[in-house]
Amino acid sequence: MEFFIDDENIEKQFQELFKEVLNLRNGEVHSEMKKYGLNYNKALGASVVNLRELAKRYESNHLLAQKLWGKGFRESRILASLLEKPDEASKQQVQRWIDESDTNELLEQICMNLLVALPSLDINMSSWMKEGNEKGQLCSTMTIGRLALVDKERESDIFENYISLLPKQLDHSYLIKQLPRALGKIARRNEALSKLVFEKVDELKLIDDKWLDIYEELQAEFPDIKKD
Repeated sequence: MEFFIDDENIEKQFQELFKEVLNLRNGEVHSEMKKYGLNYNKALGASVVNLRELAKRYESNHLLAQKLWGKGFRESRILASLLEKPDEASKQQVQRWIDESDTNELLEQICMNLLVALPSLDINMSSWMKEGNEKGQLCSTMTIGRLALVDKERESDIFENYISLLPKQLDHSYLIKQLPRALGKIARRNEALSKLVFEKVDELKLIDDKWLDIYEELQAEFPDIKKD
């Protein structure tokens, strides 16, 4: 169990910030969200763009992020992922946030805003992939895709490790959707990773037809890669 020492100034900041979140309420967006299957227990319909702009006005703070997450709203949890300090987020906390995320949208925001910057990302990602939990595999996939896009200086070993741990069987529809995106971003980093991606997917497509669809999607993106 995680314990936090409260701070009067942070509590005041939290109350001020959440009032601003309430002002971003948008019923039309909320209705659109439901239309696309984003069924949150608590949501106000604020756009992610507006939430990012709001977060820029506040300094990252571990306690503030905890308070925002605990509020339980879609918007407060997206803000929590934007304002958390990656080096202060414990493995227990990260796993709890993943487990408590009730939509793919929220998971994606956590991956983009927080997980990609975790100091222990390589260890966490290996654990999520090896456990075979679909939510963990989805988080790993969205995070590695983001990392491949934004961190041009990162060594190839974290991408090689991810490729080696790709699941043989695929059932999660959103994971299937995210895989070609992430693998395409990895393949664009350099020729060696591109070759590794295609070799692995070529192997996996013989086990599960869903990998064949992913292979064909990647082949369309990289037509210069020699076909079998």
